[in-house]
Amino acid sequence: MLAAAITLATAIAGLCAAPAASAGDLPKVIHLAAPEQGSQGKSFAGAGPVSLAYASKAIEAEFAKDGVQVEWKFFKGAGPAINEGLATGQLDVVFLGDLAAVIGRASGLRTRLVASAGRGANSYLATAPGSNIRSFKDLKGKRVAVLRGTAYQLPFDRLLKAEGLSQKDVRFTNLDWPTSKAAVVNKDIDATFGGADLQLLKLAGSADIPVSTKGRGDLYAIHSTVIATEDFAGRHPEALTRIVKVLVQQAHAAASGAIPRETLFQRFHDISGLPVQLFSSEFEGTDIKARYSPLLDAGYIAHFGDVIEGAKAAGIVRQGFDPKGWADPRFLDEALRTLKLQGFWTATSAASAHAAGK
Repeated sequence: MLAAAITLATAIAGLCAAPAASAGDLPKVIHLAAPEQGSQGKSFAGAGPVSLAYASKAIEAEFAKDGVQVEWKFFKGAGPAINEGLATGQLDVVFLGDLAAVIGRASGLRTRLVASAGRGANSYLATAPGSNIRSFKDLKGKRVAVLRGTAYQLPFDRLLKAEGLSQKDVRFTNLDWPTSKAAVVNKDIDATFGGADLQLLKLAGSADIPVSTKGRGDLYAIHSTVIATEDFAGRHPEALTRIVKVLVQQAHAAASGAIPRETLFQRFHDISGLPVQLFSSEFEGTDIKARYSPLLDAGYIAHFGDVIEGAKAAGIVRQGFDPKGWADPRFLDEALRTLKLQGFWTATSAASAHAAGK
């Protein structure tokens, strides 16, 4: 895991919070990062506002008049690799799944949770044809790949637990997403667990999808984050607010219907190289407005409490932390005020999030 790099004193010291800066103190370069989820050589940060902003160069346009350079990095190593980049001071603002963001914070990274980048993404189990795996119970003794340190690890563990199993009951292997997909197609492994892109294997007839987390509630869902280092938030509050504002604009365009649903899926196809059917299936029965809510509301924060407790119970992290103290809504609140969108999204409650997770 990333613990060795993160615990380096020099890396942690580099992320200590800086004194508050003036609003106009903009950086020369902003370093952004997301897990690589694209296909056919196209970079894609997942089916959400971040990818819309990246493809339209909306953040670049926001800072063009100021001469601020915006640099994007997409990591095939996903959350663990991005946390390494944060630990060594190479990144300013990143877009991570819930577990990876929690691992970074619990391991000592000085970060702030400044907005939601999406809620309720699903996970899928892809199995090699002829494997006769129809449920998680059938994974006992099988060769299964999951990329450790990513958001998929926790729902995988929880689905195993629901069947009375643990990772000790499967022949677990840690593979990145492209490698695991190739391995299941070649029958080098029996199954792999990950995101909606695994449906691509089913569409090609090279794998089955016997299990997903769709309809299983908040406890099994994945929420995405907008994470800033404390250093960047302290030195460049105006820049961070403007980044969040751009993401809110993209979320609003999709949530309000300004980008029609089918047009949205086509746009994701164009950005990612992944088929439209993949997005249609992933979003079936989904309220896009709720999914793209950027709010750091009680329900969203309660989800992270569940992630922290689940990660501790699974031995993924040693120490927990208070997600309420991690969340910093100042930048989002200012962005919503500037855009006059304070009442557009409805806040969710902690009780509703826990009820959805049962």
